[in-house]
Amino acid sequence: MKRRSLLLAPAAALGAELPAQPLVVRPGAEQTIARGVPWPYLVQLRDGTSVVLAHVGWPKGGKYPTVYTAISRDGRRSWQEWKPGPGQGAGPITEGTAVELRNGTLLVFDVHAEHQGNKVFAANSWSSRDSFRTLSGPRPFRFTVTEAETEGRDDRGERISRLYFRRSVVELPGGDLLACAYGRFGSDKAPVEYLGAMTKMRSFVLRSADGGQNWRYIATIAADPVEQEGFAEPALVQLTRGPLRGRLVCVLRTGRENPLYQCESDDEGRTWTRPYPLFWQYSRYGRRRELAGTDPDIVEMSDGTLAMSYGHKPDYEDHGNFVAFSVDQGRSWTQQTRLSSSVTMAYTGVREVAPGELFVVYTTSDSQDSTAYQQAIFTTVGRSITVRRR
Repeated sequence: MKRRSLLLAPAAALGAELPAQPLVVRPGAEQTIARGVPWPYLVQLRDGTSVVLAHVGWPKGGKYPTVYTAISRDGRRSWQEWKPGPGQGAGPITEGTAVELRNGTLLVFDVHAEHQGNKVFAANSWSSRDSFRTLSGPRPFRFTVTEAETEGRDDRGERISRLYFRRSVVELPGGDLLACAYGRFGSDKAPVEYLGAMTKMRSFVLRSADGGQNWRYIATIAADPVEQEGFAEPALVQLTRGPLRGRLVCVLRTGRENPLYQCESDDEGRTWTRPYPLFWQYSRYGRRRELAGTDPDIVEMSDGTLAMSYGHKPDYEDHGNFVAFSVDQGRSWTQQTRLSSSVTMAYTGVREVAPGELFVVYTTSDSQDSTAYQQAIFTTVGRSITVRRR
């Protein structure tokens, strides 16, 4: 607790001194990537290739979703559907994660790590050395979590025996990989507000020393049974510049109607500050509003600005997708910027595609009515945003 108070006290003081709008944020025109395709995740490679991993939906009673992948090699002016080769099954499942290593290898990891027995969990991974022109795999990866719960239900009410390997892999300076995951331990018994058979979750971090084939549990990131769902859908970034260089910043979902939370680690994920709800400063006098949403994604821009994308579930009754910013390395957040206003799946992805230029993917729909959520047709769209400091 002492460590957290020392960390956050300067943040409050600094946040109060920041101008209400320290950035000039200019969203560009919205473009359609794939109609009828929700749940996008964005991969941006150093050669300019952009990949959207998504899925179309869940077959009734199905264990896995129907997968969709789109690629752009012309600066995101056009997109083409990509399909896996013979013998590769459906290909990578969205909501997992991808990382381009310093040696140029792209690793892609499926999200659903199924229990194999004896608290060992496994999923598939894929690799590419030619910017997704060819993809090798699937190849299994594994990790053991001795305290994991192996029987439960997901938010569809379906029985599951899995943990979720999700959204962020960081290549550490020494070459090891650090990844976010979430699920339930045996001690996590608090019921979820909207589905009592489902219990609240925790997020934790895994580490691999062999290029992502085998992982070991390092520490829990956040576990308190807060808000509707506890801590899920973590997204992680490691700061590469500034006075806090090396710090890990993790943002997390806590429910359909609840604020995003954040915590930090300065020792490569071994210990974490206590998670706290996020607010954004809208006034030069320091007044703040809650940063509510689900499925956060986070990226450090080339000038050190942090950008975070997220969406509002229909329960929140303020439909849309958003991006917010931090100009002080995650100590405070500002300029929540609305990208859409229709009913959305609320799943997003954000990457910097050029210095000072973001690209955000999210879903829109043909509906403004939250009661029609299940019947809405969702479309994955993208939008460029230029960002500069005043």
